[in-house]
Formats: sequence, structure tokens, C-alpha cells
Amino acid sequence: MTLNVVDLSNNNGSKNIVDYPADAYMFKATEGTGFVDCYCDPFVQQAVNAGKPFGVYHFINGEDWKAQTDFFLNNVQGYIGKGILVLDYEMYGRQGTGVLKQMLDRIQQKTGIKALVYTSASVLFEEDFSEIVQADYGLWVAAYQSEFPAIKHWPNAVMWQYTSTPYDKNYFYGDANAWNAYANAGKGKDNDSADSSSEIPTPSKHDNIIAKSPVKKNGNYLAKLEVFNEFSLGVFRGAGWLVPQNGAQPFNHGYIFFMDAENPKLELGRCESKRLVREDVNKAYKIPEGMPLGLDGTMDIKKFAGRKCFIKLRRTNELKGDVIDGQTIDIDFPEYVLTIPKR
Repeated sequence: MTLNVVDLSNNNGSKNIVDYPADAYMFKATEGTGFVDCYCDPFVQQAVNAGKPFGVYHFINGEDWKAQTDFFLNNVQGYIGKGILVLDYEMYGRQGTGVLKQMLDRIQQKTGIKALVYTSASVLFEEDFSEIVQADYGLWVAAYQSEFPAIKHWPNAVMWQYTSTPYDKNYFYGDANAWNAYANAGKGKDNDSADSSSEIPTPSKHDNIIAKSPVKKNGNYLAKLEVFNEFSLGVFRGAGWLVPQNGAQPFNHGYIFFMDAENPKLELGRCESKRLVREDVNKAYKIPEGMPLGLDGTMDIKKFAGRKCFIKLRRTNELKGDVIDGQTIDIDFPEYVLTIPKR
């Protein structure tokens, strides 16, 4: 299930959340060590009265990280354990992911809650968030486009901000129970033993296994599966990369195939990847800069409910993704299987 989420601050004109219809809300609470958003508490009270899930965020600036963290917590005491906590990491507040992790850790030490990180998709390719991911802090990613963006470090995101027009809108990947689980993330039960009704969907053990999976080889080609999950209800996502080596052709079109695990030659569906430039991959495997060899796509396969599927990555010179002799390369990942759920 997906929730439609609106995030609001004093920059929005109306103070009435009915003017911003949504399933859930995020509100700016504080910035730096001295700014409290005067819209925040009225927004929160309206959300609570309407029975809507909510969260609050702190906009990090260049001031002392510890003072900022404590300022945020002192001003959201009444919301802790009720709403999701978020640190907004962007622009002049980017003091480095080491500082960001210290802020996240301090929040958990003081509240027992694991806050989320909000940042833009581009920042994920500019800084190393690996220690934050390893500490199991979730991601709220911003990218104003029609398809879920390429991301790095995290296998997937808790929430995606996809537009700022006419105000900030987001998709949250879960239901109200999942939202409430994030509001209490890290507090009480260990996530692995939590009741399924409030289990946090990301990052899951499966996601982490996929993210850490080894690079595979087929002839003069290498490929890595980085994401394979149910992106939204019945819609599955596959992402990774497939690159040539030793002078092999790159081929023009990238496709993600969803294959039947019990009949590996049977295709359940395919989607063409948007042209993704992965400079981290290009650099690592000595590919010329600007080559769009990343792969990412989603496919609605709910009609195959009950079947098990795996991912095939393909590069080909055939426009629709079919095989051309000598101009197509496939690398399969049958060792990673998901069941398309019946609902």
C-alpha cells in the first residue's frame, strides 16, 4: 500500500490542512538552533484531530550539530513516539555524513527513536551514506520526476518526494501501521521480532541481501543487481547495472525482465530502463564518462499473484528489448526470488 503525503511549513500560504488533502502529513518543526516554525503545532493538532498520521522534521544548517539536535528534540517533545522524526540534509546544512550520523545517533540515544534522513537523490551520489545505512536509518528521497529515481547506498526508500507543485507531495511505501512503526522505530521491540502488523518494510533483510549481492559475469560483461522488491501494490522494481569489459559493445537499450522462477524461460513482463548514468560504476570499471549503463524500472505484475519471480538484466540493440544475435547480452539472477503476493 502507498500513502499520499504532503509536507508543509510556514512557506505554505494556508494554515488549514484541508487545503492540502492527503493520507498523511510531514511538517517542518525547526531549523538550526533558533527557528521554530509557527505553523508546525497548529498543523500537527489538525492532523491528530483528523486522524491522519504525521511527522516532523528539522532543517539542518551550518551551526553546531549537537546544539541543533537538542534544539529540535526540545521543541518536538510532545510528538515523540507519535510522529515520524526526520533530519533534512541539504544545501548549506550539509556538514558531512559523519556529522549527520552523529545527529541521528543522538536522537536515538535521547528518545529511543530512529529518525529518517531526507535528502535529494543527487546527494546520494555525492557523499558516502554507507555507515548511516548500516545503522539502519531510513531514507526519504526527493527527486522531481515521473519515475522513482536512481538511488545509492540504500536499497530503497521509505518515502519519495516527487513534486513541489503546487506544494510538496510524496509517496510513502506502506500503510498507517508502517507509518506508526517508523514513528517508534528502534524503540521497544527489535525490528526483526516486531509484530507483522507494524513491521517496518524497509530496509528489509531481503533488500540488504540484494544490495550486498556479488557482481556477476557473462563473457565480457559484468552486472550487479542492486534492488529487487515490491515497489508498490503489485508493482515490482528491479535496478542495477550491466557494463561491457575488454572492448565489448555496450548496446543501446537496457531492459529489466521479470521471469517465472519455476519456469525460468517464461517471461512475466519486461520494462525498458530509463537511461541512467552511473558515474560510480563507470569509474570503477573504466567506462567512459556519461555512458548510461545503469538500469532501473518497475512493472505491474499483480495478475501473476502466487507465482515466484526473479530478475534478468538485458542490454540489446533491439528497440523493444528482444534478442538480436551478437547484439544482446543477458545476465540472470535466479538465486534471488520473490513471490508475487495474493491479496
